[in-house]
Amino acid sequence: MSLIVQKFGGSSVANAERVMNVARIVTDTFSKGNDVVVVVSAQGDTTDDLIEKANEINPSASRREKDMLLAAGEQISISLLAMAIEKLGFHAVSLLGWQAGFETTSSHTTARIKRVDASRIKKELAIFRKLFSVLTFILFQIHFSL
Repeated sequence: MSLIVQKFGGSSVANAERVMNVARIVTDTFSKGNDVVVVVSAQGDTTDDLIEKANEINPSASRREKDMLLAAGEQISISLLAMAIEKLGFHAVSLLGWQAGFETTSSHTTARIKRVDASRIKKELAIFRKLFSVLTFILFQIHFSL
Protein backbone atom coordinates (compact mmCIF):
# COMPACT_ATOMS: atom_id res chain seq x y z
CA MET A 1 0.00 0.00 0.00
CA SER A 2 1.34 3.44 -0.95
CA LEU A 3 0.61 6.91 0.30
CA ILE A 4 -0.53 9.00 -2.65
CA VAL A 5 -0.81 12.80 -2.45
CA GLN A 6 -3.03 14.24 -5.15
CA LYS A 7 -3.20 17.99 -5.93
CA PHE A 8 -6.05 19.58 -7.85
CA GLY A 9 -6.07 23.21 -8.92
CA GLY A 10 -9.02 25.56 -9.01
CA SER A 11 -10.20 24.66 -12.51
CA SER A 12 -10.36 20.98 -11.48
CA VAL A 13 -12.95 21.80 -8.80
CA ALA A 14 -14.60 24.79 -10.52
CA ASN A 15 -18.16 23.40 -10.41
CA ALA A 16 -20.17 20.48 -9.03
CA GLU A 17 -19.49 18.24 -12.03
CA ARG A 18 -15.74 18.78 -11.75
CA VAL A 19 -15.78 18.24 -7.98
CA MET A 20 -17.52 14.90 -8.55
CA ASN A 21 -14.92 14.01 -11.19
CA VAL A 22 -12.11 14.72 -8.71
CA ALA A 23 -13.95 12.63 -6.10
CA ARG A 24 -14.06 9.72 -8.56
CA ILE A 25 -10.32 10.06 -9.29
CA VAL A 26 -9.53 10.13 -5.57
CA THR A 27 -11.78 7.19 -4.67
CA ASP A 28 -10.41 5.15 -7.61
CA THR A 29 -6.90 5.70 -6.25
CA PHE A 30 -8.08 4.69 -2.78
CA SER A 31 -9.89 1.61 -4.13
CA LYS A 32 -6.59 0.35 -5.57
CA GLY A 33 -5.36 -0.06 -1.98
CA ASN A 34 -3.62 3.28 -1.51
CA ASP A 35 -3.88 5.78 1.31
CA VAL A 36 -4.80 9.15 -0.21
CA VAL A 37 -4.25 12.72 0.90
CA VAL A 38 -5.78 15.37 -1.34
CA VAL A 39 -4.78 19.01 -1.71
CA VAL A 40 -7.20 21.37 -3.45
CA SER A 41 -7.23 25.04 -4.36
CA ALA A 42 -10.20 27.36 -4.26
CA GLN A 43 -12.77 26.76 -7.00
CA GLY A 44 -12.25 28.37 -10.41
CA ASP A 45 -11.82 32.13 -10.15
CA THR A 46 -12.77 32.27 -6.48
CA THR A 47 -9.40 33.62 -5.35
CA ASP A 48 -9.40 36.36 -8.00
CA ASP A 49 -12.99 37.25 -7.15
CA LEU A 50 -12.21 37.47 -3.44
CA ILE A 51 -9.15 39.66 -4.07
CA GLU A 52 -11.26 41.96 -6.26
CA LYS A 53 -13.98 42.23 -3.61
CA ALA A 54 -11.43 42.90 -0.88
CA ASN A 55 -9.87 45.68 -2.94
CA GLU A 56 -13.30 47.23 -3.59
CA ILE A 57 -14.05 47.30 0.13
CA ASN A 58 -10.63 48.20 1.48
CA PRO A 59 -7.53 48.24 -0.72
CA SER A 60 -5.46 48.77 2.43
CA ALA A 61 -6.88 45.84 4.38
CA SER A 62 -4.46 44.08 6.69
CA ARG A 63 -2.54 41.13 5.31
CA ARG A 64 -4.02 38.98 8.06
CA GLU A 65 -7.56 39.68 6.89
CA LYS A 66 -6.57 39.02 3.29
CA ASP A 67 -5.21 35.63 4.37
CA MET A 68 -8.42 34.88 6.26
CA LEU A 69 -10.50 35.79 3.23
CA LEU A 70 -8.53 33.66 0.79
CA ALA A 71 -8.52 30.70 3.16
CA ALA A 72 -12.32 30.70 2.93
CA GLY A 73 -12.12 29.80 -0.75
CA GLU A 74 -10.07 26.69 -0.12
CA GLN A 75 -12.18 25.74 2.87
CA ILE A 76 -15.22 25.68 0.60
CA SER A 77 -13.40 23.41 -1.86
CA ILE A 78 -12.30 20.86 0.73
CA SER A 79 -15.76 20.67 2.26
CA LEU A 80 -17.43 20.17 -1.12
CA LEU A 81 -14.90 17.52 -2.10
CA ALA A 82 -15.40 15.69 1.20
CA MET A 83 -19.17 15.74 0.56
CA ALA A 84 -18.66 14.38 -2.96
CA ILE A 85 -16.44 11.57 -1.66
CA GLU A 86 -19.10 10.72 0.93
CA LYS A 87 -21.74 10.64 -1.83
CA LEU A 88 -19.65 7.96 -3.55
CA GLY A 89 -19.85 5.83 -0.41
CA PHE A 90 -16.46 6.61 1.14
CA HIS A 91 -15.57 8.42 4.33
CA ALA A 92 -13.75 11.73 4.12
CA VAL A 93 -12.39 14.24 6.62
CA SER A 94 -11.47 17.77 5.57
CA LEU A 95 -8.69 19.46 7.52
CA LEU A 96 -7.39 22.99 7.61
CA GLY A 97 -3.63 23.42 7.23
CA TRP A 98 -3.03 23.85 10.95
CA GLN A 99 -5.18 20.81 11.73
CA ALA A 100 -3.07 18.76 9.32
CA GLY A 101 0.09 19.85 11.13
CA PHE A 102 1.45 22.69 8.99
CA GLU A 103 3.30 25.32 11.02
CA THR A 104 4.31 28.49 9.21
CA THR A 105 6.01 31.76 9.79
CA SER A 106 3.70 34.55 10.91
CA SER A 107 4.20 36.68 7.78
CA HIS A 108 0.68 37.04 6.43
CA THR A 109 0.39 36.59 2.63
CA THR A 110 4.05 35.54 2.43
CA ALA A 111 4.19 32.81 5.07
CA ARG A 112 6.63 29.96 4.63
CA ILE A 113 6.33 26.49 6.05
CA LYS A 114 8.56 26.07 9.09
CA ARG A 115 7.58 22.57 10.06
CA VAL A 116 5.13 19.81 9.25
CA ASP A 117 3.91 17.48 11.97
CA ALA A 118 2.29 14.65 10.06
CA SER A 119 1.04 12.84 13.16
CA ARG A 120 -2.61 13.87 12.65
CA ILE A 121 -2.53 12.74 9.03
CA LYS A 122 -0.88 9.46 10.01
CA LYS A 123 -3.41 8.95 12.79
CA GLU A 124 -6.35 9.51 10.45
CA LEU A 125 -4.89 7.08 7.91
CA ALA A 126 -3.88 4.42 10.42
CA ILE A 127 -6.95 4.37 12.64
CA PHE A 128 -9.68 4.92 10.12
CA ARG A 129 -7.98 4.41 6.73
CA LYS A 130 -10.04 7.35 5.54
CA LEU A 131 -9.79 9.45 2.48
CA PHE A 132 -9.45 13.07 3.39
CA SER A 133 -8.74 16.39 1.80
CA VAL A 134 -6.41 18.93 3.31
CA LEU A 135 -6.69 22.65 3.01
CA THR A 136 -3.29 24.00 2.10
CA PHE A 137 -3.79 27.71 2.22
CA ILE A 138 -0.22 28.07 3.43
CA LEU A 139 1.11 26.30 0.36
CA PHE A 140 -1.25 28.28 -1.84
CA GLN A 141 0.03 31.54 -0.39
CA ILE A 142 3.60 30.68 -1.32
CA HIS A 143 2.59 31.07 -4.94
CA PHE A 144 0.22 34.01 -4.71
CA SER A 145 0.73 37.38 -3.13
CA LEU A 146 -1.63 40.34 -2.91
